[in-house]
Amino acid sequence: MRRPLLRAAAAIAATAVVAACGAGNRTAGTETGERSASGGVLTVGLMADLTGAYSSAFKTSETGLKAYFNLINAEGGVNGNKLSYVVADTTSTPAGAQAAAQQLVEKDKVFAIVEVSAVYSGAQNYLLRQGIPVAGGGFDGPEWTDPHNTNLFASTGATDYKAVATVTGQLMKAQGVTTCAAIGDTTASSAGSAAAGVASCEAAGLKNGYLNTQVSGGSTDVGTAAQAMKQAGIDGLYLPVVPSTAFALVAALKQAGMQLKVVLMSTGYGSDLLASPATVQAAQGFLFQSVGQPVEAGTPATQRQQAALAKVGVTASPTFAEQEAYIAGAVIVAGLNAAGPNATQKSMADALRKVDDFDADGLLAPGKVDFSDFTQVPAGAGSAGCIFAARVQGDKFVTVSGLPLCGGAVPGVTNN
Repeated sequence: MRRPLLRAAAAIAATAVVAACGAGNRTAGTETGERSASGGVLTVGLMADLTGAYSSAFKTSETGLKAYFNLINAEGGVNGNKLSYVVADTTSTPAGAQAAAQQLVEKDKVFAIVEVSAVYSGAQNYLLRQGIPVAGGGFDGPEWTDPHNTNLFASTGATDYKAVATVTGQLMKAQGVTTCAAIGDTTASSAGSAAAGVASCEAAGLKNGYLNTQVSGGSTDVGTAAQAMKQAGIDGLYLPVVPSTAFALVAALKQAGMQLKVVLMSTGYGSDLLASPATVQAAQGFLFQSVGQPVEAGTPATQRQQAALAKVGVTASPTFAEQEAYIAGAVIVAGLNAAGPNATQKSMADALRKVDDFDADGLLAPGKVDFSDFTQVPAGAGSAGCIFAARVQGDKFVTVSGLPLCGGAVPGVTNN
């Protein structure tokens, strides 16, 4: 979910990476004609924005999924199956997302898909027709809130962009903010989250100083926005955008001499930020949202995650994309466990739809995801209705008192 953009790919690139050794079987279900898990190696596809405008947020996705699948394989796999994966690049475009999906289904014959992408919506109609279960963050658009999309499972809770969360405004107010601002790009999820952020501030009795939901995806041209924020006297900022945009704005505000009480960045937590001395200096004291519990919390769940990531070379705080892919991998495993031995794609989806207490092996606690509910989390509510975050202090992240902060929708407030 990282900093520099990779070269734009001329075509969809896919790299096969097997997380377990040995040959396996994928056999047709006797009633549905679907592929089923019958023992051996079960292959999952990973769709991610590895090149293009959104790659600064998502290019580390593979590491998170690899860490989780390696962990599960080391513990014996699932119902006699070891897990492997193949990767397809969306190139940060809806058309690229569909091409990636077609490759994974028609060439790689995947059983299910993990997506970490701002443009997944381009693939949904195709994957729904194919009956492929898909797990992901669900932050690219409203398709995740449509009950007709029976193949979709939002790993941290489906987001209702018409609802406004209580928690963003409450967090800002608790940190002494008086005037809020937010920036979103033109994707439905980013724009909706930004608008919901300032609406949440207003519901908490704070001022709406500035809102811009028309920033181009991945843009670093934020000087005008920084000056407008300075003129508005904002002291709290919510940034549901990719890191390339967010970090450029943080630097511009620092240069403008702004003294902000809170900057809450939805994608900034992780080792990529710490690898940039200039960004670390500019971000001192700022809050960075984590997908579930940050590893600095030191809970049993984060210790298990941290150990798994260390085995694939991640020894610092995991990135947004690594967290998203890791948790989405846990959704796939939860579905296979719920369906039992010899699961088909349909039986897995049907069983997973009945799971109402998913917490990603504890990473989302105290929040829980109910996969039967397509509008569970109000916009801006964070993971499973809770805001998890860590603060930059010196050259590391530290935990924040009072977090996670969990809540629901602001009564009577609609995000239009």
